[in-house]
Amino acid sequence: MSCSEIRALKEAFPYSLPIMATYLLMGAVFGIMMANAGYSPWISLFMSVIIYAGALQYIAVAWLAGGVGFVSIALITLSVNARQFFYAIACLKRYSFSGWRKWYLIFSVTDETFAILNLKEQKSAQAKVMLDSTQQIHNQKVMFYISLLNHCYWIAGCVCGTILGNEISFIRDIQGLDFIVVATFCVLLYENMRLKENMLPIAIGVFSTLFCFVLDREHFLSYALVMIVCVLLIVRKYMQKRGI
Repeated sequence: MSCSEIRALKEAFPYSLPIMATYLLMGAVFGIMMANAGYSPWISLFMSVIIYAGALQYIAVAWLAGGVGFVSIALITLSVNARQFFYAIACLKRYSFSGWRKWYLIFSVTDETFAILNLKEQKSAQAKVMLDSTQQIHNQKVMFYISLLNHCYWIAGCVCGTILGNEISFIRDIQGLDFIVVATFCVLLYENMRLKENMLPIAIGVFSTLFCFVLDREHFLSYALVMIVCVLLIVRKYMQKRGI
């Protein structure tokens, strides 16, 4: 590994730390579910490397046992991961470079990684850092290692959860680990609020999410994402004038 790669990895590691506990614990939950269903750590390893989609992997455990049809799997996958469409729009500029890293970055976009990369951009914007061509390449490497580290945490959690679930029976009964996801996003929201001078985009996101949650708790996330995009488009000119 070259010096530039090591430097990028060292810079990326602190950004990935908030996600480490989340992915290790939530990956372990998936692994325990796989152990309960009677699957080996190798299956967990394969799924966490290839699928790499938390909620969808949880659902896939039931699919493996139930023999669900292809059409049903496709429709459920589309509904569960519909938010990725909005992430893709937001990442068009971020991933506009060429090279093999781009394709892994596109593949590895998750809720948490997307939030962390946004936070990194906010810090760069606050510091008013102008990137030349060399710095842009370094930034691409940092984004790559942030995404790769997060993926590795998830893989480790899934595999270790399956191993422990098969070996230690009481681990299967642990409750409340899902709260770590809520805690992680609360920290990321706080960091974004601390860095942003204008809170209008955050306020739009919070209000839209709460409003849709009251209307439909089961599908509120998809509705909230659509509402956020629509409201931001409506107030776009105002935000551009104010430099938000």
